[in-house]
Amino acid sequence: MSDRLIASREDLDAALAWMASHHRMVFFAGLPGVGKSLYIRELARVADASGRRVCSLQWDVARPAFMSPSITARYPDHEGIAHPMVRKGVGEWVRQAVLRWDRDNAGDSSLLIGEVPLVGHRLLELVQVLADDTEPLLTDARSLFVTPVPSVAVRAAIERARQRTFANPSNPRESQDAPVDVVRQSWNEIHALAVDIGIAERYSGNPPFDPDAYAGVYRHLLRKRHALTLRVEVELAQKASVYDHEAKVADIVPSHAEADAIVARLERELTPAEVETEIARWAQAI
Repeated sequence: MSDRLIASREDLDAALAWMASHHRMVFFAGLPGVGKSLYIRELARVADASGRRVCSLQWDVARPAFMSPSITARYPDHEGIAHPMVRKGVGEWVRQAVLRWDRDNAGDSSLLIGEVPLVGHRLLELVQVLADDTEPLLTDARSLFVTPVPSVAVRAAIERARQRTFANPSNPRESQDAPVDVVRQSWNEIHALAVDIGIAERYSGNPPFDPDAYAGVYRHLLRKRHALTLRVEVELAQKASVYDHEAKVADIVPSHAEADAIVARLERELTPAEVETEIARWAQAI
């Protein structure tokens, strides 16, 4: 694992060029509200400009297949947070999706860019060590897990921008972003984990964002993968929504039939209480 400082636009461009030229899969891991979507867009732009076909796998894009009326009737969101059964279902799908992508694009120069929150068991399966055909792909040196870690000032700027775009979206996906209160709740969960693993002190009330604790938790979560921490010290100017891609990007998504079949199988194998317990203990599952 290593750190890379992003103190200017030139630093970011150099990091993206390195990712685009040396890797087959790049997964941006981290909380909502740390700039993952911006880096995904910019990496797609760089890779496309170099002639690579770009595919994208993202939690927010995959999740809607698991939100059919029949599934949400049984497993509704709660205060903007996906039901544990939905989180488990998307995770059951994702490793097979990565394996299919690799086989479908064997021998070509395609790049898979992913967005993996991990917190709350969102696509956590990609960092679990499992005895399947996907594991060698995820441990290959050409597969990189990147955690953008904004400074306190950059994080505050991202939150302000999110409040603006959530209230007045210029792209439909901005209205589906996690609200600021969910973003802060996710940080509280990460801070609690930082306390548990001994890299942060307990805090009464809502803890302020701590880049070092945040980076340490994600290094811990990604300890079984090739991982890079981006220390982002500069606010990057944006002229358009982070979801407005210049490059052509092919989204990898489950079908509704896949989602229904996965949920039906989980219901046969596990009780809702067992799923909720597993999701609640997500950080211990790696």
